[in-house]
Amino acid sequence: MKKLALFFALLLAALFTACDNDLQLAADWKDIPIVYGFMNRADTAHYIRVEKAFLDPDGNAFQTAQIVDSLYYPVEQITVQLENLQTGKLVTLQRVDGAADGYPRDPGVFANMPNYLYKVKATDFPLEGEQEVRFILNRGGNLDPVTAEAVVLAEIEPLSSITPGSKIDFPTDREATFRFRGGEEARIFDLKLLLHYFEREIANPSNVTEYTLEWPFATGVKASTETTTTTARVFGLNFYEFIGDNLEVKSGIERGLQSMTLVITGAGEAIDEYVSISLANTGITSSQEVPVYTNLSEGRGIFSSISESITPDLLLTDDSRDSLFFGQFTADLNFVQ
Repeated sequence: MKKLALFFALLLAALFTACDNDLQLAADWKDIPIVYGFMNRADTAHYIRVEKAFLDPDGNAFQTAQIVDSLYYPVEQITVQLENLQTGKLVTLQRVDGAADGYPRDPGVFANMPNYLYKVKATDFPLEGEQEVRFILNRGGNLDPVTAEAVVLAEIEPLSSITPGSKIDFPTDREATFRFRGGEEARIFDLKLLLHYFEREIANPSNVTEYTLEWPFATGVKASTETTTTTARVFGLNFYEFIGDNLEVKSGIERGLQSMTLVITGAGEAIDEYVSISLANTGITSSQEVPVYTNLSEGRGIFSSISESITPDLLLTDDSRDSLFFGQFTADLNFVQ
């Protein structure tokens, strides 16, 4: 499951920060587009990463990778468009520097400044769940358009009375379950809890520092093929073990768990296929080479959809609070009421 979560996270990160590192840095010249786009109906803007593989005439691929013009098509050469196949609306995206919008690119093999992305505001291209969207890249000349389709994911609906202010139970002797509906097109899910807590100096109670601890407790959960409801399970004791492993024992302070936020992220078919194919060749007997998967008509990359549900202000049941205060993994962490 950890491998699956890693593939999922790396793929989502590719949109804003990564390039296709599996692609040969330099090869005999051919126009090879590299595209990453993940449509989310709740976003205020939609971003698509469009790059190209490059030819290195001097044999120094790593030097060439730091040259911006080697990575990106000239802005006047291409058009990047999105089409809503239900409404017929067609928009042309504008090239922007992602860093200026709060999406810097990580330093590495490839040039990270500027971080060119193609953008359209959600007000100019509104989306609803279950609508189908087509990506279109026109490169000019006699080259065929590069296309891909994705169905926009609907809202993820947590069940089992998971609403702000409700209490979650993590029994130490059995599983805790989280049930939700993800819509017909969602294929794979990650669930995490954000644990919001404070540390307060006992000798100086006015000195309080707040923190958030992120617990990815269920990753790569496949959508149910039998019902509209998907269930994620985690052994309750893992909750306290995670906290014990990630917080230090400190003298002179006391801690308080203020609230928790449940985040459920769902992804569409193309991302699920990518993850499944990647996992199929990473076992002990495999070559460790991740097979190529793309849903583009030409080139490399993924065009798909994601959705996210955020439920804040969750609390622990009284029994779970007792286990946090006095349990084997957390008793020394000084959690108080």
